Amino acid sequence: MSVIRDEKINDYLTKVCFLVKNKKVHGNIKEELYNHIDEIIEEYIAQGKSEEVAIDEALLHMGDPKIVGKNLNKVHKATPDWVLLAMTIAFVLFGIFTIGFMEKSNAINEYGSSNYLFKTLIFTVIGCVLSFIILKIDYRNFKKYSKYVYIGTIIFSFFRLFTSRSILGGYNIYEYSNWINLGPITINIYNVVLFILILSLAGIYANYNWGSSKETLKGLVLGFIPCIIFILVPSADKLTIYTLSLLSLLIFSSLKLRYIIATISTLMLSFVYFIFSEPYRIERFFIFLNHSKDPNGSGWLFNQLTALRSSANLIGHDLNSSHDIVSRLQMNNDFIFAYILYTFGWIAAILLIATVLAFIIRIGFIGIKTKDNYGKLLVSGLCAFFFGQFALNILMNFSMTPVFAIGLPFISYGGSSLVINLISVGLITSVYRWRNSPYKIA
Repeated sequence: MSVIRDEKINDYLTKVCFLVKNKKVHGNIKEELYNHIDEIIEEYIAQGKSEEVAIDEALLHMGDPKIVGKNLNKVHKATPDWVLLAMTIAFVLFGIFTIGFMEKSNAINEYGSSNYLFKTLIFTVIGCVLSFIILKIDYRNFKKYSKYVYIGTIIFSFFRLFTSRSILGGYNIYEYSNWINLGPITINIYNVVLFILILSLAGIYANYNWGSSKETLKGLVLGFIPCIIFILVPSADKLTIYTLSLLSLLIFSSLKLRYIIATISTLMLSFVYFIFSEPYRIERFFIFLNHSKDPNGSGWLFNQLTALRSSANLIGHDLNSSHDIVSRLQMNNDFIFAYILYTFGWIAAILLIATVLAFIIRIGFIGIKTKDNYGKLLVSGLCAFFFGQFALNILMNFSMTPVFAIGLPFISYGGSSLVINLISVGLITSVYRWRNSPYKIA
């Protein structure tokens, strides 16, 4: 191949790639275009044209390098999903507004010294910074660490469970050992554990060999071990969310249908065992079916929520209007949706639910459009993760499920949950951003 031929083609490719901002794809673009141009040149030469004429006509056939470069830049543009980010920002701002409104109206005046608004702002900044950092990193860099992160998290979780039980003793004290204090910051350990396990299993199940019975059994065991952790914690909400995420990962990793059915049956049995292993859980689980059965006991909470909903109107109440129930419940956490419904009205609540549905659908859309197996599993697992949180909280506030200790993502007060949810959005957006970029192992 002549030097002139190489020089002219390389000059054309340089002009094209100059307009493609995503440098990760430059190598692929040059290789693909070079081969295509070379084939056209050979065709022209075979028609009896000189090499120089063939080169010029081949480049002319390819089109103006500026137009080609601009078109390729649109295709390979490494930009985040602004739609998902816009909805996330809307959730966070609404959460900050709601917490501030609650403090302003003394809806949480008994906890006024805790400065919930200030802490929410601090956690928002931390979450946004971490999310921005993750957004800049190619998510595929995390895949190679999945197995080690999974093993480390499992070991840490069981160690924490058994040492907490032996040191603290007693069921009630053991239950509260889920929290650790890092100076002014309080973190729910198993919120972090749940999140990390979903991420690590996405990496393990990517390109997993479900063809052999031995590997299938091994893969399912890896998925079931975390269920034991959340049963021992105990945490019904985390067990439920993890179950949804695990099923999503198994389905999108192409596990055979019969194994999926067997998995669902086993997980349901695990959940039934969890409920019926303690009398108070049985009572809590079934009381939502008949609130009047124990109006001053287990049904009291459901009756309060029903009264609050019945007092809500279309556009809400003014700042000075405060229902007695608001002061009785911890509205800034698990029941913030009921507070939003009462304070801002049915219109605001319906708009919030519509935005939640759009948010979940958008994440699902990103997962479907992602070709990389790891990225697809990562997004599908996190989609189920968000769906579980939103669904459990909203249904609970409508008295349609038992009471779960779970907040409304981005809106309820909760530092570790807010940070984790913002990081999750960062990871999903990273998948979207690098979806058309080749991954080169360092």
